[in-house]
Amino acid sequence: MGSDQASILLLGSYRQTVTVIRSLGRSGYHVIVGRGKARDFAEFSRYTAETWVHPDLNDGEGEFFLALAAFLSERPDVRYVFPIGERQITLLAQHLPNVPRGVALVMAESAVLAGCFDKASTYAIAEELGIPVPEYRKVFGYRDLVTAVESIGYPCVVKPNHSLTPFRDMKAIIVEGPNSLRQHLPDWPQGNEFLIVQRFADGYRHNCHFAAESGVLLSYFEQRVLRTDRLNYTGYGVEGISVAPSARLKAYCESLVQKFQYNGVGCVQFLVDDGAVTANFLELNPRLDATCAIPYYCGYDFPLMAVELAGYRQGRSTKDITPLATYPVGKRGVWWLGDVEGAIDALSRGQIGLRGLAQWMARFLRSAVRADFHLTWSWRDPLPTLFLCRRFASSLLRRLIRARRVSCTRPVD
Repeated sequence: MGSDQASILLLGSYRQTVTVIRSLGRSGYHVIVGRGKARDFAEFSRYTAETWVHPDLNDGEGEFFLALAAFLSERPDVRYVFPIGERQITLLAQHLPNVPRGVALVMAESAVLAGCFDKASTYAIAEELGIPVPEYRKVFGYRDLVTAVESIGYPCVVKPNHSLTPFRDMKAIIVEGPNSLRQHLPDWPQGNEFLIVQRFADGYRHNCHFAAESGVLLSYFEQRVLRTDRLNYTGYGVEGISVAPSARLKAYCESLVQKFQYNGVGCVQFLVDDGAVTANFLELNPRLDATCAIPYYCGYDFPLMAVELAGYRQGRSTKDITPLATYPVGKRGVWWLGDVEGAIDALSRGQIGLRGLAQWMARFLRSAVRADFHLTWSWRDPLPTLFLCRRFASSLLRRLIRARRVSCTRPVD
């Protein structure tokens, strides 16, 4: 697989962005990183060939897409646009006329995206395919929410139908008892047409990364998320390990890929309870997962597969995706900066005390020592992570200063 010195524009600054940059830069692509007004960690990678400064999406979509169309018309060498996050993917799907025909979008088709981003829709499809899904209900108001929680029973999970809708900076909440709902979600989160209430399913999250073409699974990699940046395991993964492919989960993925007639890469998530021998469908993400560095360092280069499949659909490349002769099991990857941020956040929310912080940091150190690789850090490409560390340290210092000022201005009884 060769790039023929093609240029590729990446949109979106996420944990996996640096993995995409390293993958494509090492494969010979001219990698252009798009960013807003503020400097960003991805532009400091040694594999970033160029930076395109664009209008911030928060300032309006129209201005951004006008700038994108102008940039692409001036740069015929840019053959691919690779949106990394859900926001960029969704917006590009909504503004396809702004993208010149000769430019390949490295993402699934619009109809597939709409179905995958709709959790309730994917639950219904999974049930139709015989894939286990914990009992769930759609609720359209707070009274309906309270009734559904009481009916399904404790513990249960409340989540938005789409990850981009506002939900108090959380992916989901676990309602553990009668007072827990009011504590975590005192009122209806604006911007949500409906929420999903689902019976709690225990187990480890399994990220099943895949590449597919015309509904046929071409490559599959399975990883278990051991810890997240939230105490209740609802957050982003900070420690994961490669596991042998489960025949059952792989078959579920094949069924979903075939149903959607999927083209490109994605990640299906399940909750696997070893003790109860159960595996419940969680969601289908039509994008690279944030932990794609784990399969990448194990030899499964899903960013490159995504680009090659996009090129194949336009007749630019061959569908040359061959599974490795040996599957790497037991390889550990950690996101140590996210681990530290999670500990600080839990401490600031009062979820842990100093003893809990010490226990968290002990787990962090043990994970860091045992890790085979880190999700963002690389000795050959250190600047992106060093930039993130500096930004985190500056943010933490500002929080400490604000907390100090608040404590000094409180009236004394």
